[in-house]
Amino acid sequence: MLFLETEPVGLSTICFMIFLEKFYSLLLLGHLFVTFVLLGSMTHGLLIVISYLRGKFNRQKLELFYTKVSLWSYVIVYVIGALIYPAYRIYMRQQYFDPQLPWATGLFEVKEHWGAVGLAMFFVFYFLRKNLQPAEDKDKLWLYVPLCFLLNIIVWYKVVVGCYLTLLKGSWS
Repeated sequence: MLFLETEPVGLSTICFMIFLEKFYSLLLLGHLFVTFVLLGSMTHGLLIVISYLRGKFNRQKLELFYTKVSLWSYVIVYVIGALIYPAYRIYMRQQYFDPQLPWATGLFEVKEHWGAVGLAMFFVFYFLRKNLQPAEDKDKLWLYVPLCFLLNIIVWYKVVVGCYLTLLKGSWS
């Protein structure tokens, strides 16, 4: 178990544990697995949305299913990421990235900002799709299709950057 030591008080040392620190590895693994679900559902959904541009609307129910899975997996990934952030902040960012690789901290912050923007966009994406019948509402596809592309770019960017930052230092010692 890892503890963060603060200034000694007399003969004793004050120690505290970071929120959910004991579960960091398990949460990180869950974060990874749900991210795989997110990537698969977003990418497959995009392939179906591209077929809408060619006038093929035979897989609308499947695409709606992928949209629902994408929304919920994005929310779950976001929440799990928020739960592991305190341990990351102390052990990775403060002790490794900030002093040794400040550019990595900047890259992480850009990734997280896009993640917050993506979260808001996902709800717009979902509610737009929920009320959309692609074969009948072709005039609404001008908003839906680019939004799908943009969300795929955000998700893939976050995954690639997250994997790269993890490769820089996989876990704390």
